[in-house]
Order: sequence, then structure tokens, then C-alpha cells
Amino acid sequence: MLPWEIGERFGQFQRTDARCRLFERFETFVREATATGLVAAIIVDGSFVTAKDAPNDIDLILVLRPGHDFAAALRPLEYNVVSRRRVSRAFGFDMLVAEQGQSEVDEDIAFFCQVRERRDLRKGLLRINL
Repeated sequence: MLPWEIGERFGQFQRTDARCRLFERFETFVREATATGLVAAIIVDGSFVTAKDAPNDIDLILVLRPGHDFAAALRPLEYNVVSRRRVSRAFGFDMLVAEQGQSEVDEDIAFFCQVRERRDLRKGLLRINL
């Protein structure tokens, strides 16, 4: 799915402008993530990708390109995209970070696919490949 498709489906005004405001922040985040060159994909979850009228936030899995050096010094733009705390503060998103091809990606996806009160059910996620 492409970012504009997410906007058409999930970023439209419903009873409040919450979706519009969330999608504006999401678009900014996607632009910044793309500009770093570090990100292979963004997987989207949370109440934003449901039929809920006024979602609270967007939950993300940020999938970094293979071979990412987690110990390397980052430029400010890169840090602002890969830091969970910075993303939470700037955008209000909850985010997990993992490297493409590593088991953590599958573990994070499995975690996000869980339905809270229904352990026997799994929900879908949206993936944007950058």
C-alpha cells in the first residue's frame, strides 16, 4: 500500500478531524523516513487502520535496511526517525524498530497481529515499502 492510498482509506474526516491530523503527521514521518535512506518499510497498525471514528494514535514497525549498524552515530534527521522516544514525542506514534531479514521483524509483526481480548484471532497490518 502506498502512503496516499492509506490517506484515501484511513485519513479522511469522520466525526472528528482526528484522522486528518494523524494522517498529516504520518505523511511527514514517511517523508522524513524516506529521506534518511535507512528505512526499507513501515508497517502500520493501531486504531488508525480500523473503522474507529477518532483513533488515538498510529502504531508502527520501522523496518530498517539490511546491515543497519545500530551502534553508528546518526545525523539528526536519521535519529529523529529511528528513535522511539523522539517519534513518540514529535508524532505521537508508538513504534518498534527492527532490521529487515532479522527475526525481530517477524516477532514484532506477530505481536502487532494479536487481537487483545481474542487470542484466537489475528488482524491484518499495512506495509509501505520505501
